[in-house]
Amino acid sequence: MDLKNRILLLLTATVVAVGCQTARAGTKPPEPNLAKCVASSRVWNLTVKHQLASFMGVSLDRMPALFCQRLFDGVRTGRISYSDINRLQFDQPTEIWKVIKGK
Repeated sequence: MDLKNRILLLLTATVVAVGCQTARAGTKPPEPNLAKCVASSRVWNLTVKHQLASFMGVSLDRMPALFCQRLFDGVRTGRISYSDINRLQFDQPTEIWKVIKGK
């Protein structure tokens, strides 16, 4: 992935991580609000969406919702953490790619 794509992914992952960490802090964990994430990913550059859909092995129509769901689930289950986001910035190995791929 090129730098622009990594930045988009990093921003999305950061928003997801912060949202899930905030949800964990409450007494009753709220349902994750995937609508904002999905709406954001639907307006990405068409090339980025095609690349992510191909990487994930899903159709272009399913990519936004599934991408967001996998990120939310990855943070919720602990497979994605802030250290993964930091590793992404420095091109170091991270679980994020496996989570996005659905593995």
